[in-house]
Amino acid sequence: MKKTDTQTVLEKMNRLSKRYGFYLKGEKTLVGFSGGADSVTLLHALLSVLGKDRVAAVHINHMLRGDEADADEAFCRDFCQKREIPFLSQKIDVLSLCGGSSFEETARNVRYRVFEEAARELNCTTVSLAHTASDHLETLLFHLCRGAGASGLTGIPVQRPLGKFTVVRPLLDVTRDEILAYIEENDLSYRTDKTNADTAYTRNFIRAEIVPLLQKINPAVQENARYASDSVAELQAYAEKSANEFLEAHAKNDVVSVHALSSLSPAVLYPVLDGLYKRAGGETLSRTQALAMEEMISKRKKGASVSLSGNLTARLDGESLRFFHNAVENVFPHCETSLAWGKNQIGENKFIYIGESPQGEFSFCAKALLCEASLPSLFVRKRQNGEAYRFGGMTRKLKKLLCGCSLAEKNRPVICDGDGIIWLPGFPVADGKGGEIPVYYVEK
Repeated sequence: MKKTDTQTVLEKMNRLSKRYGFYLKGEKTLVGFSGGADSVTLLHALLSVLGKDRVAAVHINHMLRGDEADADEAFCRDFCQKREIPFLSQKIDVLSLCGGSSFEETARNVRYRVFEEAARELNCTTVSLAHTASDHLETLLFHLCRGAGASGLTGIPVQRPLGKFTVVRPLLDVTRDEILAYIEENDLSYRTDKTNADTAYTRNFIRAEIVPLLQKINPAVQENARYASDSVAELQAYAEKSANEFLEAHAKNDVVSVHALSSLSPAVLYPVLDGLYKRAGGETLSRTQALAMEEMISKRKKGASVSLSGNLTARLDGESLRFFHNAVENVFPHCETSLAWGKNQIGENKFIYIGESPQGEFSFCAKALLCEASLPSLFVRKRQNGEAYRFGGMTRKLKKLLCGCSLAEKNRPVICDGDGIIWLPGFPVADGKGGEIPVYYVEK
């Protein structure tokens, strides 16, 4: 007897959850609920598998599409109320939070922060997201176009940590066509984001133009991409395990002999170099920089070096590879510089404008609106280790905010008043310090 579309989705979802061991007995999960077809399918399916006592939902209104975004939120609330599913929603003006960061990165960080807070409030152990095999293929193609290494070829992970919680993606083996068939068979309604049809966005172009061509070659391309990524992930896990064992045995005070490095296969050498780079304070070693380091190691020329992101240098010091922090010029002449109305120059090609707009061309500009009460005591200084300030209802450490940022971004100053830090350019103003006076930080 032919399986129904609902059975197909549920079987794939159950198989993946059993393989990875999530949805254990008694555990409750939080569903990231946008109201789109994928998340409607996930929430409906989990409701039938786990029951309403083990499912909750959270919706984030990014405040980007006006009435449509509000209608999405209302749809999600109504969907959950009819089924007695605990529901939370938050409106967050993501555009105002972007500062110097990309919108996509800011929106993603906002989502995961809200997921973590809602999971804690609703006593959930996992956060379930509705990524599908179709999303996975699009992500894989996107990474390939950008120049992916092994980590990029693993695509979207089935699960990943989120603080004390775990993000899980139980629909990752389900295709978009199977989602739509499930929706139709169960007579479910859903919301459609019209921006998903705009092929000016790379991911939308891949979905609308590239994937259909690949499906003409093989209709099972989405499922095959998942199997291929699983194989890459297994190989990468083995390489990383071997790299960790090598570092434990050979990295003394994070210094490694060139002879030992030369004996490694390329598959293990990259995670070893990446591990050393991270121990030195870097984020993730780019493939280009890794290849330059591999060439340096193979030539074994003493004194040779490679400049790395994060203000680091890798150098062959005798028979060993070492990492050094580069000296950073102090771009601010004083520890604290008072700020006056109008134009303030605080370093070479760096300015702060209070109450007036900057003129001419500039490479970076961030704007804040500050309260008038802060102006008499306003000053600028370099940030210090361990500092933090509060915005959006949470206290944020500057080091964590700047994680992954460029050296130029990390060297930007903090704006303070008598109470402490009130603004880090590129990020929101401190809680209670917003107002109507425009302040601009400019790099020319």
